Amino acid sequence: MSSEKRVVRKKKKFGLVLEFVPVVRDLFPDDEVKEKIQGEIKRANGLTPQFLAEKYNVRISTIKKMLKKAEENGIVECVASNKRTKVYQAKQ
Repeated sequence: MSSEKRVVRKKKKFGLVLEFVPVVRDLFPDDEVKEKIQGEIKRANGLTPQFLAEKYNVRISTIKKMLKKAEENGIVECVASNKRTKVYQAKQ
């Protein structure tokens, strides 16, 4: 992946011009990052897929799959759920 940031400008009919930098995240993390994520999942008091995706620069869909597998294996449990996000906690 290229490390350069690209600024995208969106023009509106009226008002200010919006500028934002699109975030490009990895689809498949390497083994070292996977181990770090799994270690954090095992000891976390409360975490969301968005938090992990932002911290390790991995796509949210990949993190959701990892958390779903961990939930099936009994490592974490879903503490709070919403239609947009879930909050996970490590089982004691």
